[in-house]
Amino acid sequence: MKILLAFDSFKNTLSSKRVASIVKEELLRKNNKYDITSLEIGDGGEGSLNAIINAVGGKKRYKRITGPHFEEIRTYIGIKDDSCFIESASVVGFKYHKDIDTPSNISTFGIGDLIKYALDLNLKNIYICLGGTSSNDGGCGMASALGVKFYDKDHKEFIPMGKYLNDICDIDLSNLDKRLENVNVYALCDVTNPLCGINGASYVYGPQKNANAEEVKLMDAGLIHLHELLYKKYHINNKDIEGAGAAGGLGYGIISFLKGKIKKGIDTILDLYKFNDIIKEIDLIFTGEGKLDNQSFYGKVVAGIIKNANKYNKRVIGIFGTIDYDLSLLPDCMKEVYETNYLHKDFEYVKKHALRDLRETIKKIQL
Repeated sequence: MKILLAFDSFKNTLSSKRVASIVKEELLRKNNKYDITSLEIGDGGEGSLNAIINAVGGKKRYKRITGPHFEEIRTYIGIKDDSCFIESASVVGFKYHKDIDTPSNISTFGIGDLIKYALDLNLKNIYICLGGTSSNDGGCGMASALGVKFYDKDHKEFIPMGKYLNDICDIDLSNLDKRLENVNVYALCDVTNPLCGINGASYVYGPQKNANAEEVKLMDAGLIHLHELLYKKYHINNKDIEGAGAAGGLGYGIISFLKGKIKKGIDTILDLYKFNDIIKEIDLIFTGEGKLDNQSFYGKVVAGIIKNANKYNKRVIGIFGTIDYDLSLLPDCMKEVYETNYLHKDFEYVKKHALRDLRETIKKIQL
């Protein structure tokens, strides 16, 4: 039997690579003749850069840049031929989050630093993975690093963060790095949210990033204000494009300031892997992530795997940390799903026992 392991990470507990290694170990205990292939998969969120590098055979290049609080941090980009891959979470991810942090005081300036680094290296394609970010500045920090100027009511230049977007009185795009005119910029995301409103960046993701109700309203008003300024002065109207609200509006910033394009992260990564060629030779696929819910079927790893499995009539087994989904709605190719955290313990318990629970779950599966 030829088996493919294609997992997303189990967020804050196990990486996709670690999940796949454990599943492989336990399956081979059942039958050491299984032919097992593992792919480290991402959908544009945290961990996607490693997945992309593994897919294309690229290399990491390290760089000291500006962090989310304007401190110096060290992170990296991935490079393959004339393409660069940036993971936003490596700049403004929750690993830098302090107890007092909310998305209103986080800057994406460092993402602009990495884009400049890619331009310095004469790379022509820049892919930016948007997931796992703690910011909500509409990409203004990134734009500032690349030459866009923001002015307050006294015409003093400043770098806007989420809570200061309403203070922008003028925007000047004339000093934007001219080298961007000769590159392709792609934002890889796993969501379809618009920039603002009840389904936008602030209302949907702000609370997940430690923002209270008052901050959510303030940040949403700020993103609306940003859009209105750009529309009035430059006729830029991207607020309702699917994915504009990704990463606290970073998706909007990439398409508005950099004239980039939004792409589904999972589709891009599977294309880099030449996934259609791989799946034709496979008998069974294992996939999964930390939580199975409605979002799992909209641009996530699981959605991409299932779409391709259906195309080639392949059997899929799903393994998830928790399940919050009507299982009767599962696609025909994935009627077998397993929950590792079936007792719904608190998160500290889950984190401590994640490896053990995953192993025990694999033991229950009959192939």
